[in-house]
Amino acid sequence: MTYEDDAARLGELGRELAPIDLDAESAERIARRARGSVGRGRSLARFVEPAIATAFAVSYLVWAIAKVLEALR
Repeated sequence: MTYEDDAARLGELGRELAPIDLDAESAERIARRARGSVGRGRSLARFVEPAIATAFAVSYLVWAIAKVLEALR
Protein backbone atom coordinates (compact mmCIF):
# COMPACT_ATOMS: atom_id res chain seq x y z
CA MET A 1 0.00 0.00 0.00
CA THR A 2 1.16 3.50 -0.69
CA TYR A 3 0.70 6.69 1.23
CA GLU A 4 -2.09 7.76 -1.13
CA ASP A 5 -3.93 4.47 -0.57
CA ASP A 6 -3.64 4.90 3.18
CA ALA A 7 -4.86 8.49 3.00
CA ALA A 8 -7.84 7.50 0.85
CA ARG A 9 -8.74 4.63 3.17
CA LEU A 10 -8.43 6.91 6.21
CA GLY A 11 -10.75 9.41 4.52
CA GLU A 12 -13.31 6.69 3.90
CA LEU A 13 -13.16 5.57 7.51
CA GLY A 14 -13.46 9.15 8.74
CA ARG A 15 -16.67 9.71 6.81
CA GLU A 16 -18.22 6.64 8.42
CA LEU A 17 -17.48 7.76 11.98
CA ALA A 18 -20.10 9.46 14.12
CA PRO A 19 -19.53 13.17 14.68
CA ILE A 20 -17.67 14.17 17.83
CA ASP A 21 -19.89 15.38 20.64
CA LEU A 22 -17.52 18.09 21.93
CA ASP A 23 -17.73 21.83 22.24
CA ALA A 24 -15.34 23.82 20.06
CA GLU A 25 -13.09 24.81 22.96
CA SER A 26 -12.53 21.21 24.10
CA ALA A 27 -11.92 20.04 20.54
CA GLU A 28 -9.33 22.79 20.00
CA ARG A 29 -7.58 21.95 23.28
CA ILE A 30 -7.39 18.27 22.32
CA ALA A 31 -6.13 19.12 18.83
CA ARG A 32 -3.46 21.48 20.23
CA ARG A 33 -2.23 18.85 22.67
CA ALA A 34 -2.13 16.16 19.95
CA ARG A 35 -0.24 18.41 17.54
CA GLY A 36 2.29 19.20 20.24
CA SER A 37 3.13 15.55 20.80
CA VAL A 38 3.40 14.51 17.14
CA GLY A 39 6.98 13.79 16.15
CA ARG A 40 8.46 14.32 19.62
CA GLY A 41 9.15 10.67 20.33
CA ARG A 42 8.61 8.86 23.59
CA SER A 43 9.10 10.56 26.91
CA LEU A 44 12.13 9.79 29.03
CA ALA A 45 9.92 8.30 31.75
CA ARG A 46 9.00 5.43 29.44
CA PHE A 47 12.66 4.34 29.52
CA VAL A 48 13.58 5.26 33.10
CA GLU A 49 10.80 3.36 34.87
CA PRO A 50 11.57 -0.02 33.22
CA ALA A 51 15.29 0.53 33.88
CA ILE A 52 14.63 1.11 37.57
CA ALA A 53 12.35 -1.94 37.76
CA THR A 54 14.98 -4.07 36.00
CA ALA A 55 17.74 -2.87 38.33
CA PHE A 56 15.58 -3.71 41.35
CA ALA A 57 14.72 -7.17 40.00
CA VAL A 58 18.35 -7.97 39.18
CA SER A 59 19.55 -6.79 42.59
CA TYR A 60 16.91 -8.93 44.28
CA LEU A 61 17.98 -11.93 42.17
CA VAL A 62 21.64 -11.39 43.11
CA TRP A 63 20.68 -11.14 46.78
CA ALA A 64 18.62 -14.37 46.55
CA ILE A 65 21.45 -16.26 44.84
CA ALA A 66 23.89 -15.00 47.49
CA LYS A 67 21.59 -16.23 50.27
CA VAL A 68 21.20 -19.65 48.61
CA LEU A 69 24.98 -19.98 48.24
CA GLU A 70 25.41 -18.88 51.87
CA ALA A 71 22.95 -21.53 53.01
CA LEU A 72 24.76 -24.25 51.03
CA ARG A 73 28.12 -23.57 52.71
